[in-house]
Amino acid sequence: MKKALATSLIVALIVNLNFNLTTHATQISDDQAGIISMTCGSIQLQLKNLQKADSKIRVYLGSKFEFVLTHLMTNLNLRLVKNNLASSPLASSQTTFNSERERFKADFTDYSKSLDALIATDCKSYPQRFYDQLEITRRKREDVRASYLRLKDVLLDHRTTVIGVKDNL
Repeated sequence: MKKALATSLIVALIVNLNFNLTTHATQISDDQAGIISMTCGSIQLQLKNLQKADSKIRVYLGSKFEFVLTHLMTNLNLRLVKNNLASSPLASSQTTFNSERERFKADFTDYSKSLDALIATDCKSYPQRFYDQLEITRRKREDVRASYLRLKDVLLDHRTTVIGVKDNL
């Protein structure tokens, strides 16, 4: 029971996106180090499961973002240009979306490398090193989340702009 509770707490620490970020490593207590060492196998297994799930999400989101850019934004802008109805806000929105999409890919790559390093860290022998890498990985995951939210905002703005263009036709 105690082991299951400890594992649950550590998993909650790992996947929680709403946490306070620190600029320096936090020294963990001996009790925390003991819990990390004792449940290392379970932690590693859950991190690998998280890695698989994140990879699937990245592929899914990447394909959706690519579809939106190439089949919706680009095609709409080309059609408007062909009909002499070009809209600079739509073109700007497309450019912003593309740069944010590239940033999302870079942020996800950084996060993925950090997660790989976390999984490779021997949490049984080096719980403090593991926790330090966990904090780094959390920050990188928050960067991915922030990139996703920026992309979502660009899409919402784009939708509003498209509706405005439609209403003016």
